[in-house]
Amino acid sequence: MTPLHRLPRLPRLSRQTSPCARPAALPWLLAAGLLGASAGASAQSSGAPWYLGAALSQQYANNVFRENSAENSDQFTTLTLLGGADVRLGRQRLYANTKWMDNRYNHNDQLNNRGFDIRTGMDWSTVGDLSGNLTYLRKRYLADYNATSQIAPTTDRNIQTDQSAEGTVRLGLPSTTPLALEGGYVYRTRDYSLASYVSQEYRQGATSLGLTYSPSSQWRFGVAGRYTKGHTTDTDFKYSRRDLDLTAGWTLTGSSNLNARISRSNADNFNGVTGSLIWDWRPGGRWNLSTQISRDTGVETYYLGVANVVSDYNRITTSAQVQGSYRLTGKLSLTAGGGYSRVSRDDRNFNTGNSDSSRFYNAGISWQATRAVTVGCSYNRQSRSSYSLLYTYDAYTAGCYVQGVIQ
Repeated sequence: MTPLHRLPRLPRLSRQTSPCARPAALPWLLAAGLLGASAGASAQSSGAPWYLGAALSQQYANNVFRENSAENSDQFTTLTLLGGADVRLGRQRLYANTKWMDNRYNHNDQLNNRGFDIRTGMDWSTVGDLSGNLTYLRKRYLADYNATSQIAPTTDRNIQTDQSAEGTVRLGLPSTTPLALEGGYVYRTRDYSLASYVSQEYRQGATSLGLTYSPSSQWRFGVAGRYTKGHTTDTDFKYSRRDLDLTAGWTLTGSSNLNARISRSNADNFNGVTGSLIWDWRPGGRWNLSTQISRDTGVETYYLGVANVVSDYNRITTSAQVQGSYRLTGKLSLTAGGGYSRVSRDDRNFNTGNSDSSRFYNAGISWQATRAVTVGCSYNRQSRSSYSLLYTYDAYTAGCYVQGVIQ
C-alpha cells in the first residue's frame, strides 16, 4: 500500500512533461502538462528507455504580479530542454526526468530567469520479501506572486527552490500472508531569493511506520503513525505534528484507481481530522479523469499536487479539483479542469486568524503533428478572494507551444 501522506510517486517517464516553465502561474503548469502527447508517455508507450526533446512556448499574462487593480500584463517566451531515462537492472529500476527552462519577458525583463525540474528515483527489491523506493526531486522557478497573505505583494524577481528526498522500505510478514510492515522518511526544503520571503522558507522531515493489508490485488488497507518536525530559517521557528493515518486503496480492472486517507492530526495550531481522496478514472481509451479532494495543512496539501495552493503555515486548507482529458482523434486531444480551495490561515507573526478562497479553471487543445512533434495551446484563469483587498486578484494566462522529442 502507498500511504497518501508521502510525496506522490514519480512516474516512470514523466507522463505530463510540460514544455513551459512556471512564470507566475501554477494553473498554467497544470494545464500545459496535460496538453497533448507528453515526451515521457510517448517514450513509455514505445518501450524506449530514454528520450530527448526541446520545446518553445509563447504566453500572455494579463496580471503578471497578481495585483488587485494595477495593469501589469506582459508576454514571455520559454525555451525548454527535456530528457529522461528508465532502465531496469535485474530486480532494480532506475529512472530520471529533467527539464531546463529559460524564460524571457518582453517588458518586465527583470523577471528573466532560468529554472529546472529534476526528478529521479529507484525501485528496488531483494529475492525475499524486502523492497522499497528512493526518490529525489529538486526544482527552481519564478515564485508565484501574491501567493500568501503573510507578506506584502512585491514586483521584484523571486526565485523559489524546492527540494525533497524520500525513502520507503516494505517487509512482507511473511510472504504467505497479505500483511507487510512499511516505514518511510521524507525530507523537504524550500528557499527563496528574496529576503522578504525568508519567513516562508523551511526545513521539514517526516517519519512514518505502519502495517498494510492486501487481501487481493484490488484492495489495500493500512494503518500508520507519522511524526513531522520542521523549522523556518529566519527565526528558527519550530513546529511539529503527529498523525494516525488510516489508508485504503481500490483498483478496478485498470480503469479506476481510488486512494483515500483519513487521519487524526495533532499539530501546534491544529487538532482535528485531516484526509484526502484521489480518484483516477479511465473509462476507455479516450477519457481520462482525475479528482482530488483534501483537507490538510498548507504544506501537505501542496505536496499532494493540489493546484493553486501554496505551502505556507496555513492552519487548514480544504480543496477540491477535477482535471480531465479527451482524445478527440488519434492526433487531437482536449483538456479541461477546475478547482476550489479555502484556506483558514494562522499568522504566526501577528497571532491573528483569517481566511481566503481561490478558484482556477483551465482548457487546452493539442495536436500531434508527427510522431515526434506536438503543437498545443491552453487558457488558464485564477482568482482569489481574501480578507484584504491587497491579496485579492483575478488573472489569466494564455499561450501556445511546439515540442519535439526523439527517443
